[in-house]
Amino acid sequence: MTTVKSSLHVHLLCVLLVTSFFVRNGVAADHTVPFEKLSHLLLVKAKINGSADDYNFIVDTGGVACLDKKVAQDLRLKQRGPMAKIDTLELSGLRIDTVMCVTAFDFRPFDWLGTPIHGIIGSNLLERYKVTLDFKARSITFSTDTASLRRPDSGFLLTFRNHPVNNAPLVNFKMGDRTLQGMIDTGQPYPVVCPLESFAEHKDVGVRDFIKSRGLMKEWPMTTVDFNYLARLKSFELGNVKIEGTICLFAQLPRMLSMPLIGNDFLSQFKIVINYPEDQMVMIPHPDLHWKENVLSIGLTPDLSKDKQVVVKGLWENSPADKAQLEVGDRILSFNAQQATQSNLMELINMMGDDATESITVEIEDQTGTREVTLNKALLF
Repeated sequence: MTTVKSSLHVHLLCVLLVTSFFVRNGVAADHTVPFEKLSHLLLVKAKINGSADDYNFIVDTGGVACLDKKVAQDLRLKQRGPMAKIDTLELSGLRIDTVMCVTAFDFRPFDWLGTPIHGIIGSNLLERYKVTLDFKARSITFSTDTASLRRPDSGFLLTFRNHPVNNAPLVNFKMGDRTLQGMIDTGQPYPVVCPLESFAEHKDVGVRDFIKSRGLMKEWPMTTVDFNYLARLKSFELGNVKIEGTICLFAQLPRMLSMPLIGNDFLSQFKIVINYPEDQMVMIPHPDLHWKENVLSIGLTPDLSKDKQVVVKGLWENSPADKAQLEVGDRILSFNAQQATQSNLMELINMMGDDATESITVEIEDQTGTREVTLNKALLF
């Protein structure tokens, strides 16, 4: 997605260290809140200070409490520097009192999702509860019963520590024969993301095979490198789960959060209970637990340009898009005979990720003119 880089992002990371001291809550018992899936994101609706309108929040264990600055202004929230005070945040009847949230983040880069995003509910807000993430039921349960968790009959029990910046759970895992620490991050789609600067040290000992991108397939704020690596790991082990050939993205990450991330493609295979007050986490695998060892794709990431045109943001080397000689910056005029616009970009992205869709025909505009190309999906490895 397009990322707007500005001094506001620097300000954001500066205030992250103090946000957790300003979160209070008013939950009295277990309360289950439904979520919708928006791409890989967990989306909940919330009312702010008893508002008539609902606002869309992403639940992101790797994030912090944030609110779109314009929303804060429209609601005339009390501002304290780069932060605003929400008196009550209500999620499907669950009331959370006195939430201080960062308002320095620009949510316009999420426009490509087709649904407006107004804020983030991060671990610095979740940390007062025992939180159950049920990906199958699409629900999140908040509980004040924070008694120590027991090892489940199936699955496993982990202990964790909190990241000092965003309070996200950090757990030990093994990549190859190396023990590393990773962040539980529901806000990113890949099974595993590792910092780009660690690629050289892992390439020979932990990586089975890899490909490089031209342009960016995935971008984080305040980063400058314009390529990624996609790799298959020799092995990945967390708790009692060991997988060979796990997909891992290597990307430049913001310096203060630059560490391995364990994301949705892995986490969604489990029912997860995070007992924040006791630094414990239980992971119970779903009966249909499965892992992908390869990626079926046309190898292209679309994006919105500054003038809201759909363009090629990045592509994997030797992928169908690369072999068709598409270039970063090429404009995508249409796909499967419908005009490519901001409003249907999410449809194009879903089509690219749907294994049932075998090919996509795109009309491309480049420096030489326009042409139509049919891209047949292929395994990237």
